[in-house]
Amino acid sequence: MLRKVLFLVLVVGLSAGSAWAWVGSVTVGNFSFELPGTDKQKNWGNVPGWSSDTVAADSGVEIYQDPPVATEGTWNGFLMGSDPSVYNLTDHVIAAGDVFTLTIDAKSNWGATDFTLGLYYDDAGVRTEVASSQIVLPGNDDPMAPFSLGFTAGDKPGSTGNKIGIELDNIVGGWAGFDNVRLDVIPEPATMALLGLGGLALLRRKRS
Repeated sequence: MLRKVLFLVLVVGLSAGSAWAWVGSVTVGNFSFELPGTDKQKNWGNVPGWSSDTVAADSGVEIYQDPPVATEGTWNGFLMGSDPSVYNLTDHVIAAGDVFTLTIDAKSNWGATDFTLGLYYDDAGVRTEVASSQIVLPGNDDPMAPFSLGFTAGDKPGSTGNKIGIELDNIVGGWAGFDNVRLDVIPEPATMALLGLGGLALLRRKRS
């Protein structure tokens, strides 16, 4: 019975245009800013998974309580408008047909209005933007809201074979708060086929 189910999954995944799609999550290091988990940090160099091109004056991670900001765990990221953008390079290597969706929760902690979500690929140490979206943040007294950005690898052929990363920027003053950074991917059809074939191979080995 299980063999029939796996075969059906493989057939459907390869069918015309693939009406069915497997959605996976790309691992985003320290996605909820729980690390280092000790004191408020004002330097991304002290925050695992996250970096900035220059040392931030007043950006990093904190537990913000007025009102509480975090939507995942107790810590959240914060970014001052005059500080450099912050970025996170994942270990996911972009394949030709990958379709990505970046989602974060964000708001103004104080005085921030416009914020940019971005996706890039790492080209031998150079961040090359592939998608970006400027959003208007909820106000200081509002809860965080989710915002999303999409990217299809086929739209930027040069991105394939390189790791994908996330970049966030507060572009208009004040402080922005953000949390729960997640990146989902629908793999290319060939990858889904390999997943299905791998499942069948494991089942065959188990039955032999």
